[in-house]
Order: sequence, then structure tokens, then C-alpha cells
Amino acid sequence: MSTTTNEPVADAAPTWVALAVFAQPHGVSGRIKVKSFTEPHDDFAKTPNLTDAKGNPLKLRLTGHTQGMAIVEIEGITRREQAELLRGTKIGVARAALPELKNPNLYYTDDLIGMHVITEDGKPFGTVRSVVNYGAGDILDISRTDGSSELYAFTHASFPIIDANTRTITICPPEVVGL
Repeated sequence: MSTTTNEPVADAAPTWVALAVFAQPHGVSGRIKVKSFTEPHDDFAKTPNLTDAKGNPLKLRLTGHTQGMAIVEIEGITRREQAELLRGTKIGVARAALPELKNPNLYYTDDLIGMHVITEDGKPFGTVRSVVNYGAGDILDISRTDGSSELYAFTHASFPIIDANTRTITICPPEVVGL
């Protein structure tokens, strides 16, 4: 779950968590497709007090599914042109409103933002800038210690240890074989 446009704070989890993002309009009546970041996928629509990243309240009603996405009606949105303006807008909730996770192997992906990334031998590697997903799975955007930025598929093989208590992630970067 990727969230805010602000620079991440390495010592704290974000105060707002994205649960989904508006995709493209569906039809002409203002309904819009939604790409969910929740598991199960419809949970975002059941969450009370949904807002956009700026804190504007949103009232949604789930009306169906298509192409792996939910379709929702948004209170006050009645035309396709209005829905089009929402494309790419993330929807979520205040972090404090989310349930505490009982399983230490579960976490909210927004909690990864700002975490320190270290190598298996404990050397600093960088900091997670954001979590993105272009359809094939989550990708971590890591700001390296040398100032560069790199993207890594968020897999267990690449990131075997995620420690929410110390806010560190261990990386095993894949080997790059010459062409």
C-alpha cells in the first residue's frame, strides 16, 4: 500500500494508509473502477471513515467487479467526467483506525515506507521511499545510501526479513548477470 507524497519519516509508520486507488471510470453515471490493496480485496469498501490522502471524506458503495477490480459509486459523483478527475487518487484511512495485526508476519505495506533497508550482513543499503504496483506485484522503491534510487520486486527471496519493531528490512538483492 503506497501512500502520501510527503517525504517518508524513517522512524515512524505513516499516519494515513492507502487501501486502494481509483482507476478508470466505468460507464457514464460516475461509477469508477478501484484497484484494491487489501486482502480480501473488497475490505477497503467496508472500512468506515475513508478519505483521500488530503483528508477529504469519501462515501463509497460497492456495485460490482470487473477485470480484477471493484466498481464503486461515490457520493456526489454522477458523471463520467467527474469520475475521470479522480483517476489515480488513493483512498485510505487514518492508521489509528486500522485493526492491530496479531500475526508478526503480517503488516500494512504503507508501514514499509521509511524503513531502513540493510544487507544480510547488517550493512546499510538504503531507505524505502514508496511501494508501487503496476499490476504484477508490489515493488519497493529504495533510496540508496549513495543517493541513487532502485526498484526491487517485493518478494520473500529479495526481502526475507521484515522487522516492524526495529523498522528494518533485510535485502538479498538479485544477482545481475551480464548480457
